[in-house]
Amino acid sequence: MAEINLKVNDTKLPLNELMESMLTNIILGYLKSAKKVPDKINKIEIEIKL
Repeated sequence: MAEINLKVNDTKLPLNELMESMLTNIILGYLKSAKKVPDKINKIEIEIKL
């Protein structure tokens, strides 16, 4: 199982197992179709500033 930490405005939001799985699969699905992404992925970091 992937470990996901989701923070909004520096406040950590709790994620249940379903949400962790959904976020993992969405991000991995995107990366598998992107170019220049290594076949083996150990860690993914995403930061979005609005």
